[in-house]
Amino acid sequence: MSSLPPGDRTEPCPSCGVLLQVVGMPLFHRVRCPACGQEVTVRVRCGRYSLLEVLGEGGAGKVFGSVLESGEQIALKVLEREHPGYEEQFVHLRNEATLASLIDHPRVVKVLFLEEDGEGARLGMEWMRGGSLHDLIVSQRLLGEAEALSIILQVLKGLAAAHEKGIVHRDLKPANILLGSSGGAKLGDFGLALSTTSKPVPHGQLLATPDYVSPEILGGFRGDFVSDLYSLGGCLFHAVTGEAPYRTEGLSLDRLRLIKAAAVSVPSARLSRGTKTLLERMLAPDPAKRFRSAAELESAMIPIIENLERRQKRTGSSSFLGKLLGDDTRRREA
Repeated sequence: MSSLPPGDRTEPCPSCGVLLQVVGMPLFHRVRCPACGQEVTVRVRCGRYSLLEVLGEGGAGKVFGSVLESGEQIALKVLEREHPGYEEQFVHLRNEATLASLIDHPRVVKVLFLEEDGEGARLGMEWMRGGSLHDLIVSQRLLGEAEALSIILQVLKGLAAAHEKGIVHRDLKPANILLGSSGGAKLGDFGLALSTTSKPVPHGQLLATPDYVSPEILGGFRGDFVSDLYSLGGCLFHAVTGEAPYRTEGLSLDRLRLIKAAAVSVPSARLSRGTKTLLERMLAPDPAKRFRSAAELESAMIPIIENLERRQKRTGSSSFLGKLLGDDTRRREA
């Protein structure tokens, strides 16, 4: 996608002004100017938006930190018309915009707009400046139990709000758990979500991330609230162990079904008994053995966090749960 006039595929080098050929180049692409030798970024405008940085990339295009002409900064998911499978991916963008807008909750990433023109589609969202839980896991390898549980508890509150609206997320993974600059977590990316009051997004293959998807979805089930809680358990497992619950890369669907039919092995040496028991129930292959609702899961999580934080107080560590409950109280009062 570009704001260039039709037929114009040059941009001036920001260092020396010589015209650079940018035809076929992706947005926010780094090139070396042949005249001055400086490495510069081209295609930094997308419609009325200036692109500041790349925040991530997925099936439905790239996400950029962007700024409007008014100065407002947002996250902008851009799907270019030339993107392979554009029509299918646009359906997911539209699904995300529609369903996320139905959930007005401080633990769900706010969707601002969806627009489409001859160059493609753009989805505007609030900018979560702390990156994702995936980024945090990669940078720290694994998180402390209390911190990880508190992040998952925050996301659970947003997930509960979605479930109250009859919306199943179906693609819960660390990359879709987004963090604010102060660490608060929100649930994002409802592109594969399903509303019990509307037709599901059509697709002919598994689109959810295999590492975290529930066994019943692998078996052809559309997914429900209990399936979401399984995937949330997979995110928690990854955060506290540094590894996904199962090794799924390159496996066929039949093989995925086979390994997910077996109970996950939770490493007990590095985890408290409470967290280990919680994970075993969240990740039970049999849906009937899992938590039946977000409220039931929350009731099980809070005493575990409180117990962990009592231990941390002896060492002078801060309280993640106290901060979470305080943040939520301030948000309700605002």
